[in-house]
Amino acid sequence: KGNQFAGLYPSEAKRNSRKNGSELMPRMVWMPGGRLLDYSQNAVQDVIDLFREETGERYAEASVRHLPIPEWDANLVLVDAEQEPPRKIEGVFFGTPFKEDIVRIAAFVIAKKHQGQAHGSRAWLRFNKEAWAKGFRHVQLEVKADNVRAQHFYAKRGLSVLQELDGYYQSGMGYMMRGPLAPVSDEEELFTSDPSPTHD
Repeated sequence: KGNQFAGLYPSEAKRNSRKNGSELMPRMVWMPGGRLLDYSQNAVQDVIDLFREETGERYAEASVRHLPIPEWDANLVLVDAEQEPPRKIEGVFFGTPFKEDIVRIAAFVIAKKHQGQAHGSRAWLRFNKEAWAKGFRHVQLEVKADNVRAQHFYAKRGLSVLQELDGYYQSGMGYMMRGPLAPVSDEEELFTSDPSPTHD
């Protein structure tokens, strides 16, 4: 069993293409992330580069591969559906069961050029739906203290700062945030519907 980040997916039949002149425009979608242990070296490097460029944090290949992220719909990667596999990873959402009815977001990063386009909201709603279905009722995460934009995103979804995390990040102080989950509404569920890339 593999995933497209190990180079195992066949070529994609392109659909719903958007063009700008003669150039194909990106169609960014969230796809199941699969097992990190199965990622190709290039896919792991994409994740490492994403963390470094967007958060300033540096991780080794082994650290990424051994993140305790299960295969479920709270393990997502953002890719260009118009790109032939193996696709470059432009965002990650890694959620993992934590304790009791709490689910933890271990990583949530989107490349700067794709921010502000509702990709984060789509990933959150997809995660929320999956976590709720699995019986989780609270969510916890860590965020850098200087990442005010992310803190506002989480606060709008009911999370609040419970603890300062001095020394948690290599590049500065962080906060631990926690809040309740709620069931996803029908309107919100329609919003999460990213058309998936086709494959044989």
